[in-house]
Amino acid sequence: MKRLLLTMLAVAMVATGLQAQKSEWLSKQPMPITKEKVTLKIFAPQIPEIQDISANWFTKWYEDKSNVHVDWLLAPSESSALRQKLNLVIAAGDLPDVFMNARIDANLETRYGVDEKLFMPLNDLIDKDMPNFKAYLAQNPGVRGMITAIDGKIYGLPNVNECYHCGLSQKMWINKDWLDKLHLKVPTTTEEFYQVMKAFKEKDPNGNGKKDEIPLMGCIDSWQSYADSFLMCSFALDTGMQYAFGSIELRTFLDAKTGRVKCLYDQPGYRDGLKYLSRLYSEGLIYSGSFTQKQDQFKQIISGTPEVVGAFPNGASCVVIDPVAQNELYRHFVAIAPLKGPTGLRQSPYYYDGVATVNRFVITTACKHPEVAARWADAMYSCEIQQYRAWGEKGKAWDWAKKGELGLDGKPAMWTNFVPYSTEPQNLNWQQQGIEFQTALNRFGQTTKQGVDPYTAEGLETMLLNTTRDLYEPWAGKTQVIVPPLKYTTAESDDLQTILVELNRYAVDRKMAFIMGSASIEKDWDGYVKKLNELGLDKFLAIQQKAYDRQYAGKK
Repeated sequence: MKRLLLTMLAVAMVATGLQAQKSEWLSKQPMPITKEKVTLKIFAPQIPEIQDISANWFTKWYEDKSNVHVDWLLAPSESSALRQKLNLVIAAGDLPDVFMNARIDANLETRYGVDEKLFMPLNDLIDKDMPNFKAYLAQNPGVRGMITAIDGKIYGLPNVNECYHCGLSQKMWINKDWLDKLHLKVPTTTEEFYQVMKAFKEKDPNGNGKKDEIPLMGCIDSWQSYADSFLMCSFALDTGMQYAFGSIELRTFLDAKTGRVKCLYDQPGYRDGLKYLSRLYSEGLIYSGSFTQKQDQFKQIISGTPEVVGAFPNGASCVVIDPVAQNELYRHFVAIAPLKGPTGLRQSPYYYDGVATVNRFVITTACKHPEVAARWADAMYSCEIQQYRAWGEKGKAWDWAKKGELGLDGKPAMWTNFVPYSTEPQNLNWQQQGIEFQTALNRFGQTTKQGVDPYTAEGLETMLLNTTRDLYEPWAGKTQVIVPPLKYTTAESDDLQTILVELNRYAVDRKMAFIMGSASIEKDWDGYVKKLNELGLDKFLAIQQKAYDRQYAGKK
């Protein structure tokens, strides 16, 4: 159990120290896929980045290499229109061989795969016909759980995107220019952070003679931008903005030792964290608008003259400060490591939901050549074929790196690109179409200019890599981890919707009341916990536990 929970974390982190061999990049799928040419009818969205997928360079190249022709059934790329087209095709009974990038969620997987048997189980095909993907699952057993349906079968293949800095995205950025002006050190504990915020408020670090500084500010709709989550992790694991059930964000975590699902909102550490946040808020150290304002409002405030913001949470500072247009301001903010709390707790949650986006390639029961479809997909689970899919022709769009060239992590590079990434319509590659397989080896293996200024747009990836590796990886949670994405039966989903609307509303309302002081943590805590259980917290956790055990227990 514990091995499964930590495998994906370990793989993503160890990748920063690996030097890829060229053999690791090459596809294990023999080509051509079939001796006799086979045509597959594939339903896919018509994405605007591709001018004509039938005439696309990669489409033609891959057909020549695989001996598989594609008869395209294209649908609108906009989400609701794509879903409507998908349902119409299924209702008409004229199924394609494959649904690719059709945004088939867990509910559709249950309906059309588990219940109506329109999607083909892929378990045997993975074992017999997909050496690339089978090898990836062996190295990443947690992904098997993520793509497993409620009946234990696999109906869809995922996209893979191993974004190292995204996995440890709960970051805090502090105004180093202000620290230097006030001769303060970067805070390492919650008490030191409080003292720094207090100094930002009282000692006029922007030098305009006014007490207009905002020590800490957040917003509600940017990337890991909640004002409370980073600080709460010094008291109890707060998963922040991840794994929302629809629009509901009841924050859960998993005890890696016991495999039990727990909820942040009734933990003793959460109570202590609320006391700390209430202390900051009562002294004006947290901007009151942090819990209601959106990113646009946040940007207006942080971009003002003179500077007024001392610290803010976000997955990357470039999300809210343009590294080109606002480079001076951008340089002022540096990331700080997770803070040590009063009990010594110091942790950074690891998010692996982005590693695999499920059901991007679904073979239907109408497919007469499922083994060909599986092999055609499997070749894309290699860095080699991905280079052609994502960039285009070797020698023109990309090539193997030259001896002496280095990658993002300073190790010998594996490839270099000759054309910049663009979302403009083109016909050289597939962009976001098809199966994406962007591993850590692929990302770190790209030729990167060494010695680049990390606080420029060109140095962004290097800065995020170094920041994540040096400040956040050492504190990645291991005893308490985030609950991975779960799939529910129809009955479970209905029960959750019924429970969570009121439960989430109450939990969020009380959180704000405790932080802002309209409720007393000392007097009202016991009644608050009792009310959580009356609203169904125990049942919610039981459903989550059942779903987790069904989906992940025993997956190796």
